[in-house]
Amino acid sequence: MEKKERFGSAIAWCALLYFLILGAERLQSLLRILLNGGFFRTAFDIYVNLLTALSLLATLLLLIAFRKGILHPLFSKVSTLDYTRLTVAVGVLLLSGMVHTEYTIAPLQFGAYGALILAMILRTGDAASEEKEKVKLWYSLIYLIAFSMAIPVMYRSEIDRAALFHILEGVTAAFLVLLFSLMTHLVFQKQARDLLSPAPAMILLVLDGAILLMRWQEKINTFVLIFLSLTLFLFIVGKILFPILDKKKN
Repeated sequence: MEKKERFGSAIAWCALLYFLILGAERLQSLLRILLNGGFFRTAFDIYVNLLTALSLLATLLLLIAFRKGILHPLFSKVSTLDYTRLTVAVGVLLLSGMVHTEYTIAPLQFGAYGALILAMILRTGDAASEEKEKVKLWYSLIYLIAFSMAIPVMYRSEIDRAALFHILEGVTAAFLVLLFSLMTHLVFQKQARDLLSPAPAMILLVLDGAILLMRWQEKINTFVLIFLSLTLFLFIVGKILFPILDKKKN
């Protein structure tokens, strides 16, 4: 295998772990919900359960359609990963992980995300071996990981405007997953020298801020608050650091 693809097999196995672990966790949740008759209990349940089911089905169909670019490299040193198709499948399945269904097993979900992050680390390490701007590559990856953790999971709320809040939650999760997927694609394409674009950071701030404020009196989402703050901190520091690095390079 060529040097630029020396981690291709390992990345493929990490991706497989992500699909298997998160897919299995989401599937067990849906099956237990069906057995207990809670699939259509409320409008919130209908949305999160249907989204999860559709996400799982779409991911399965994508893996079948993209098997040559995603599954074949698991067993062949000749086949190489199609990182564009891999990113699409990753993002589609991630949508199911951004809604809180009954019987969610959070540790399994974090295990799946860990496998995905490891794949991103391997790809960044591969890119860094060919790049002079190693600091920017690694810093961008750390920023992206913090960004991903700041994507809020859709939870049930009992506030006065719960319906509006749930709609905002759904839009926020879907849009931020899209932004995360686009940046992850840059990582896999070895083009993540600078992920500190102002637009994603500002969108994250506005959407997360709205969700946090609307539910502040009911419950403070400490996890999202911490990672939103960390993401913005990394963005500001990076905007100061990157021009300094560019000057030293020149």
